Amino acid sequence: MPTSVDTADVQRLLEEGAQVIEALPASAYDREHLPGARNIPLDELQPDAVASFARDRPTVVYCYDYQCDLSARAAHRLETMGFTDVYHYTASKAAWLGLGLPVEGTVSSTARAGSIARRDVPRCYLGEKVGDVRERFDDAGVCVVVDDDEVVLGVVREEVAGLPGETLVDDVLQPGPATARPSITADELARNLDEDGRPHILITTLEGRLLGLIRRADLYGEH
Repeated sequence: MPTSVDTADVQRLLEEGAQVIEALPASAYDREHLPGARNIPLDELQPDAVASFARDRPTVVYCYDYQCDLSARAAHRLETMGFTDVYHYTASKAAWLGLGLPVEGTVSSTARAGSIARRDVPRCYLGEKVGDVRERFDDAGVCVVVDDDEVVLGVVREEVAGLPGETLVDDVLQPGPATARPSITADELARNLDEDGRPHILITTLEGRLLGLIRRADLYGEH
């Protein structure tokens, strides 16, 4: 039976030289795929399609996301063809993109939020006081409250700087700020910000870890 693996496992397997197969149609593969992946859509997975693959070498199969069963079926199909070390990347390409990991394809990585986001976002922490963070605000006017794992807990806005210095960040943070994944394209993000009227948005991973911040002006080259 194929072994189910997560993103960290796939990164390790890639570093170790695993073979990688994307089981999606060619149009999806051409747009973006994991580095070094070969495209064999499930309906084309016949012995001649994998003739150049080593049957005893680690082989990772993926499709789009958790809801897609193409890679699970492809992984089992590979085993019936004599592959002895098959891995099914359950979360698949959506998870890889959601972490801002490198991809290949026609969609340039420079067109994605992960490459545009400003990484020097001011951070603050629960237990700190307003007096501690007054000088951290930048032109976006927010300090992002994160925990020790860099997971976003909320934001503190610059207006709180006028409060007494002993005021706890815990008492003035605004939970649930809007976020976007690093895989979203700049064009799509620009449309979203225009529709919502937001001046900026946080870019986070699927686990909620802070990667950076994008202002609307960044998307239009107004630096």
